[in-house]
Amino acid sequence: MKLANPELKNRLASEYVLGTMKGAARRRFEAYLRADMALRAEVTRWEQHLMPLAARIPPVAPPARVWAQIEASIGAGAYPRPTGLWGSLAFWRGLALAAAGVAATVLIAVAMQKSAVSEPTLMAVLAEESNAPRVYIEQPKAGLLVVTMIKPWSVNAARSHELWVIAKNGEPRSLGVINSSSDTRIVRAELDMRLVDGTQFAVSIEPPGGSTSGMPGRIVCKGIIAWMPKKTADRPQT
Repeated sequence: MKLANPELKNRLASEYVLGTMKGAARRRFEAYLRADMALRAEVTRWEQHLMPLAARIPPVAPPARVWAQIEASIGAGAYPRPTGLWGSLAFWRGLALAAAGVAATVLIAVAMQKSAVSEPTLMAVLAEESNAPRVYIEQPKAGLLVVTMIKPWSVNAARSHELWVIAKNGEPRSLGVINSSSDTRIVRAELDMRLVDGTQFAVSIEPPGGSTSGMPGRIVCKGIIAWMPKKTADRPQT
């Protein structure tokens, strides 16, 4: 049981890693994963892409009601509780948190080690108003931006999709027209200068060839830029 279409593999793998694939679709995809080595490699590639974004999110301690719900779901009150250290709820909570912390640290370290050579300067996931991810962007090196389609748009000769970077002061700067249905590599000498002080990327719908006013039309997806800490020396300075 395998998926033959490479573009479909890429899109499904991204949705699986981002967590937007739910229910029966997710279980069906996991069945494909068990039988398809190439699909597992695609999932690993997306995990390595997105791990730096997850690593930037500060940890949040779960509220007490979460522990209560876990205990209720496993029937913790139906059996006699051990006494002493082994019966200490605080001990087991602490141990669980410590183990989770170690696991997360190891996972992040492995992912960062694998991508240390090509860690991008910036990354962003652009989503629609419904929060469905549409585009993934990274800058692997100065002067190059790689735009990956998570969910391509249908090709329409009467319109173009244009990529913008939004500066801290709200100023939109065009980065050019992107391919609606496949990945795009943006190469331009002044790219880094256009990214100066960038806080978000956005994609708009424009007439063929791009905006004629210098301003974006209807925004169809957008996302916050995550600047990678190890590459701050390469980040354009204001």
